[in-house]
Amino acid sequence: MSFVSFSSQLVIENTTAVSNVFFDEHLPHCNGDCARVYLYGLYLCGSSSRYDNTLEHFSNTLGLSPEDIESAFLYWQERGLVQILSVQPIQVKYLPLKQNAARIKKYSADKYADFNAQIQAIIEGRMLTPSEFAEYYAFLESFHAEPAALVMIAKYCADLKGANVGHAYILTVAKNWAYSGIKTVGAVEEKLGAEKSNSAQLAKILKAIGVKRAAEPADHEFLVKWRKMGFSQNVIEHVAKSARGSINKLDGLLLKYFELKLFEIGEIADFAKKAKDLSTLAYAVNQKIGVWYDNVDSIVTEYLVPWGLKGFDNDTILAVASFCFKSGKRTLADMDAVVNKFYKLGLNSASAIDNFVGEKVAQDGVIKELLCKLGVGRDVNAIDRDFYATWTDVWGHPPEIIGHAATLAAGKVSPMAYMNKILATYFEKKITTLDAAKAANYAPPATNMLRHSYTDDELKSLFSNIDEVKF
Repeated sequence: MSFVSFSSQLVIENTTAVSNVFFDEHLPHCNGDCARVYLYGLYLCGSSSRYDNTLEHFSNTLGLSPEDIESAFLYWQERGLVQILSVQPIQVKYLPLKQNAARIKKYSADKYADFNAQIQAIIEGRMLTPSEFAEYYAFLESFHAEPAALVMIAKYCADLKGANVGHAYILTVAKNWAYSGIKTVGAVEEKLGAEKSNSAQLAKILKAIGVKRAAEPADHEFLVKWRKMGFSQNVIEHVAKSARGSINKLDGLLLKYFELKLFEIGEIADFAKKAKDLSTLAYAVNQKIGVWYDNVDSIVTEYLVPWGLKGFDNDTILAVASFCFKSGKRTLADMDAVVNKFYKLGLNSASAIDNFVGEKVAQDGVIKELLCKLGVGRDVNAIDRDFYATWTDVWGHPPEIIGHAATLAAGKVSPMAYMNKILATYFEKKITTLDAAKAANYAPPATNMLRHSYTDDELKSLFSNIDEVKF
C-alpha cells in the first residue's frame, strides 16, 4: 500500500486536465466513442490505484464492448496519443501531447497505390495531403475495412457534399457504418441500395418539415429507426408537418408517440387536439393531490394518457385524485398505483368509485363500532380492515357472530387478535349460528395469543408503514 495517497472523495472532486492540443488537432477528426474512451481513460490515469481501473469497469461505465474500447485505443495509438503495452490483458500508457506531433505511420506505397488514385479522382477540387492519406490508411487497418469499400463511401459523400468534401466527413460516415459491420464492398452496396430505395420517402419527409436539402446519412438512419419503431410513411409525413425546420424535432415527436403507443394518424391527431385539455386536467389533478409542477408535459405522457387508455375519463380521474388526497396518497406515483388498483377491480367510472368509497366508509363505520365494543378508542386502520374482510368474505361469519366474539374479546390484551382467534375457531368447527357460538362458550387461552403483549398504540406504530388503502 502507498505511504501517502489521495482519498477517493478527493479524486472525485479533483479535475482532469486535457491539453488544448487534443481539442485542436484530434477531437475534430475522431468519432464520439473514441473521444469518450480517451477522456475517460485520461480521468482514470489520475488515480492509477483506483479499484475500478479495469477494462470491465471501463466497458460497463461507457456502455461499450471491450472490442470497441480496444479498437478506440488502437486508433489513438495510431495517432500517437497512447501506447498499447499489452493486448492480453490490455494495458495502455498515455503519452504526452505535442502540437503537430501526431505520428503518421509509414505504409507501403504499393499497398495503397490503387486506392490513392481512386480516392484522389473522387476529390477533384484539391490535392490530398500525406496526412489525409494516412488518416484513410489508419481507418482501413484499424477497422479491417476493404479499400474499395472506402472509395465507394467517399464517392457517396462527394455526391452529397461536393467534390471538395473533407476527409473528416468521409471518415465519420465510414466509421459509423463500420461500427454497424459495414466494411466490405458487398455491405456498402447493400447499404447504398437501401438508402436509394428510401430516398423518395425521405425527400417527402424533408419537404413536409420544410428542409430544402438532400437527404444525408443521418436522415437515413432516422428513417430506419422510425420504421423499426412501427411508424408508416404516411404517419411520419403527417407528424413531420408539426416539426417544421428540424428533423431532430420530428424524431422527438415520434419518440413521444411511440411511448404513448400512438401509431395511427387518427390517434395522433386526436391526441394533439386533446393535448391542451390534458394539460388543464394535469394542473387540476396536481391541485387536488397537493403538488405543483410548472411543466406538465411529462405528467400528461406518463400518467394521464395511460389512465385514459384504461377507460378513465376526466371526471373519474379527478374523483380518484380526491380519493387519494383524503387517503394520504399525495404523489402522482401513489395516485397511479390507486388508479391501477381501481382498474383491476373494474372501477373506471366516477359513480363506480363513489359507490366503492361509500361502501368502504360504511364498512369502516361497522368496524369502528366493533372497536368501541372492544374498548379500543383509536381510528380504523388497514389491519382492522384485513381482519374484517377475512371474517366476512372468507370465513362467512354473519354480523351477530362477529358481535358476540367482540363481546368475549372486550378488555383482553390485544383484543383484535383475541377476537380473530375466536372467529378462526368458529370457522374451523363450522359454527355458523349465534346459538351454536354461545353454546361453544369458547375462549382462547392466553398462551395462544401473541408471544409479546402489545398495546394498541404499539401495534399501530408497528404497522404504520402498511398501505392504508386496501382493496
